[in-house]
Amino acid sequence: MGTEVNELVSLFLSILHTFSIIEKKPWDLGTSSKIFLTEIQTVSMIGENPNVNMTQLADIMGVTRGAISQTVRKLVTKKLVVRTNARNNKEVNLALTSFGQMVSDTYQTRMKEVFTFADELYASATPVERDLVKRLFLRIHSNMKNRIQ
Repeated sequence: MGTEVNELVSLFLSILHTFSIIEKKPWDLGTSSKIFLTEIQTVSMIGENPNVNMTQLADIMGVTRGAISQTVRKLVTKKLVVRTNARNNKEVNLALTSFGQMVSDTYQTRMKEVFTFADELYASATPVERDLVKRLFLRIHSNMKNRIQ
């Protein structure tokens, strides 16, 4: 690999490391409980997909049903999510509590603030530059998914 590619790879790994630190740091909700990024993202996905069931949510988030089950259990305990019966008794649908909706809204607002720079950068890029970045992200994502299988 060339020096420039090595620098890009190092930068990308630094971004991943920084994200892992962010992911492990709990958010204070102003109550006695704290919530982790994975839980917040799950709350957000439930908010964006009303009455989603556990299997659908696992598919949307790209994780196992077992992982979703554990996360949802924590969210129910924190009073952010409620389980509701679906048409058949085998399925359980998920919905946000009013507190869960507030957390989801707060997360969406924070994400808009955090990524405002991306909108500005994207707007100033040429279509060729945008396509290159998109292809790069897709290839990185594909490569990483292949490595975990």
